[in-house]
Amino acid sequence: MRLSRYCARERLPGGMRLWERLARRAGFRGTVAVYGYGVGGRPGGAQRKAERTGVQDGMVLADYEPGLIRVWVPCTCQAADFDVEELGEVHEDPLASFAHELGHHVQYARRRTYFNEAVAERYGRLLLREFGVR
Repeated sequence: MRLSRYCARERLPGGMRLWERLARRAGFRGTVAVYGYGVGGRPGGAQRKAERTGVQDGMVLADYEPGLIRVWVPCTCQAADFDVEELGEVHEDPLASFAHELGHHVQYARRRTYFNEAVAERYGRLLLREFGVR
C-alpha cells in the first residue's frame, strides 16, 4: 500500500501501522490518497454520494475505485472545528470508512464488481472486529 497525503498534516485515526495492517489483510496493494477537510467539509462530497447511491444523509469519508482508495480525514491545517467523538457517533469515522472501502476492494478482487454496499459494510465491520478496533 502506498500512501499519498495532500498536505502531510493529516493524521490517520489509529495510526499508519493499523491502516497498513488492514490493507494487507484485505490484499490491497494500491494507493491510498489522504485528503484533509475542515469546517466546511469537502466540497461536493454529499452531492457525489447522492448521485452514486441515491441517498443523501451524511458525508462520504472514503471512496474506492480499483487500485485507489481516497480517504478524507479531519485536518488541523484546515482549521477544523469538529469533535472526534461526534464523528464516531454518527458513523462518519474515517477508519470505518476505509475498512468499508477495503470491503469493496475484496469484492472487486473476487468478482470484478464492487457495487454491493451490504457486502462491503459487513466486511468492513468484520475486519475492524478482527483487529480489535470495534
